[in-house]
Amino acid sequence: MSKQDNKMAFASSKMGAQEAIIKPCDLCEEDENVNWFCKDCDQSLCDRCKRSHLRSNISKSHIVLSISEGFTMGKMNISNMCRVHDEPFQFFCKTCDRNICAKCLSTKHKKHDFIDLRDLQSEVQKQLDDVIKEKEDEVQKMTKAHDDLDQHENESENYLKEKYASIDVNVKAIQKAAAEEGEKMKQSLHEKIEQHDKEVKEGKQKIQGQTKVHRNEIHTVQQKLRLQTASSCNNFVKESKSKLQSLRFLSITIPDISQLFAEGRVDRNQIRQMIGNIGKMDEVSVTQDSKGNDETTTTGNVLSQLEIIRTLKLNKIEGCYMYCMCVSPDGSIWIGGYGYVYKMSSDCSTVLYQIPARYPRWPCQYISCLQSGDAVSYGVSSSIDRFTSDGRKVDFTDLSPRRTYDIAVNNHDEVVVNVSKKSLIIFSNNGKQLREINVNGGIKTFCINRNGNFIIAHPKSSNISVVEGTSGKVIATWSVSTPDIARLTCDGYGNFLATNMKKNVYYFRQNGDVEKTLTVDCDAIKGICLNGEGHLLILVRENGEYKILVAKYLA
Repeated sequence: MSKQDNKMAFASSKMGAQEAIIKPCDLCEEDENVNWFCKDCDQSLCDRCKRSHLRSNISKSHIVLSISEGFTMGKMNISNMCRVHDEPFQFFCKTCDRNICAKCLSTKHKKHDFIDLRDLQSEVQKQLDDVIKEKEDEVQKMTKAHDDLDQHENESENYLKEKYASIDVNVKAIQKAAAEEGEKMKQSLHEKIEQHDKEVKEGKQKIQGQTKVHRNEIHTVQQKLRLQTASSCNNFVKESKSKLQSLRFLSITIPDISQLFAEGRVDRNQIRQMIGNIGKMDEVSVTQDSKGNDETTTTGNVLSQLEIIRTLKLNKIEGCYMYCMCVSPDGSIWIGGYGYVYKMSSDCSTVLYQIPARYPRWPCQYISCLQSGDAVSYGVSSSIDRFTSDGRKVDFTDLSPRRTYDIAVNNHDEVVVNVSKKSLIIFSNNGKQLREINVNGGIKTFCINRNGNFIIAHPKSSNISVVEGTSGKVIATWSVSTPDIARLTCDGYGNFLATNMKKNVYYFRQNGDVEKTLTVDCDAIKGICLNGEGHLLILVRENGEYKILVAKYLA
């Protein structure tokens, strides 16, 4: 029996026989496996003595019950008296883990470590009170958390209802305006047709009148007059035919809206702005300013300085070369390694999947995440692979013999690839090529902002350009003070971050000004990205080991 069992045995006088702990075997006085009780002998028995007891001629007919049966039937005689000295238990021997009387203390248990049972009762009671208080505190915390979740759920539901209603109002307004415009077009066409019908009717009446006059004069007017009249009629008929011909060519252009959308000639962003823009509850809406900037933002969303708040060690794949990373929508982290792609838990404590790349001896230098949680990656080849969230590799596309570099995913879940550092090719998420945009000045690295436009750092210069995502038109170009940019990533407010792959991370405003610089104590920076919690993740190598630094970025 354990110390805790013996401590609880003391409480038998207070809690009743069913809650007491059975004393040692009455035959061998051992404490282990005392699971039986002889009803006839009124003795507790261990497993071994129970078998001997039932084999003996004297006791083989006795009724032996299990301890639980004895409790249930109320037949066990649990005593608080010492069987050796027939005196009440007064102490608990810590050395022997059992209750003892005063005579036991002065004889067999002399010099043992003991405690008065009343003190033990107080100690056990205090421990029970502490446990009860701890559990009550936990219940209060869970109750408060439950109430907070209920409140948040109600607020979210009300917020969604409000936004749904706002969208419905805007959609109805657009539908009403479109219907009114259509009615105006139909009314205009109707008026033109009515005017033409009126002119035709008047012409017919005029011809009929002239014909009647000419018929009355036919016998009195000479042939010359009749020919002159016929000529006049013919001229009017020709004029009427000309007007009818012009009516046939009269048309009103009614655009095929679905075809315009399919051809990309309608700006979906304008439609979305007409309906309404839903973002974070505390997010500032963005518009294009008059200086040609792609977006405007507010400094209130970004901290006054980038601050490292914790470090994620990559112990599970220690020693493996790592080249890049991205974060999936569920928070898990994808890392491109040497011949492998790794999917890590959000805290990097667990390698969820280690997936072999297409070429086992080539590094996976670039990687990006799709909205499904899958990753697309490639290294120094022309082949792009898709790595599924359940740990499989799927062929995505092959651009041989053209060389591929950076890779990113836009807000339409399309994959954009830097090809030969000269152009950007856009693929659907199943690998179908959609279009190609040639970039003047070349592409050293790039990222995509939330408007779907490209932020491009040019090689052999300190220029950064913003290029429209569908037409390839240059929106703005800046000359920045950090010409050694090697990787880029965008936040949701029009700003972007860059690294020189050495020790520095730069935070740029949307107009190209360097707002902040974070210097990291490491051998090299291998990659940067933002997660859904507003944190900047920095993959670094230090003393041959890899780790991810987490910097608090958004306030």
